[in-house]
Amino acid sequence: MKLEPEDLRSVIAKGEGRQVEFKRGLPRDHKTARTLVAFANTRGGLLLIGVGDKSELLGAPKPRVTLERLREIAEHSVEPPVAVELALVELDGKKLVACWVPLSAQRPHSVRRPDGELETVVRAGSSNRGASGPTLKAIGATSHAPPDELERRVLNWVGLVSRGGAAANSPATIDGFCKAQNIGRQRARRAFIELERSGRLVGHGLGARRTFSVA
Repeated sequence: MKLEPEDLRSVIAKGEGRQVEFKRGLPRDHKTARTLVAFANTRGGLLLIGVGDKSELLGAPKPRVTLERLREIAEHSVEPPVAVELALVELDGKKLVACWVPLSAQRPHSVRRPDGELETVVRAGSSNRGASGPTLKAIGATSHAPPDELERRVLNWVGLVSRGGAAANSPATIDGFCKAQNIGRQRARRAFIELERSGRLVGHGLGARRTFSVA
């Protein structure tokens, strides 16, 4: 995951939301796992350690220890494990830990509660909530329909531009596809979203600079 200082500054300035959460320091394992699961089940998201609730740059305590702990939580405290992209970034002299969680093709993911029961969590606004009933059913409703003509064009283009890899620094963007293929942005955006929901594409990052690679 590559975060340019100006991109990171813009994300922080906009505050927390459906795809962004700030923490002064790493919370307890269970609370952190709920956030990772919520992002993976809903639309992906960015967890920034070292930022206050009001977007204050504080710096992450023990940043390298925090990086390793996040990796362990994603692997061992979530069922099934969640793939995360971790980075240590610096802004205005403060070291921040960035944890990007893509929308997962393996959803639904769950976290084990203190009572031993598994809980599936989703993102609602800037908070995490347990899912049940229709919401839980919708999370697992991954499309198995074959891609249509436009979606096939997207897949072929993303695979070519990103050279077939799943690297988080893929240069494939929606705007790049529109320009290369002479396609309207709304049509292209719908195709990218559907391919991500169906697990065929993996999205990286937020906003206009969001990139994609083939799953």
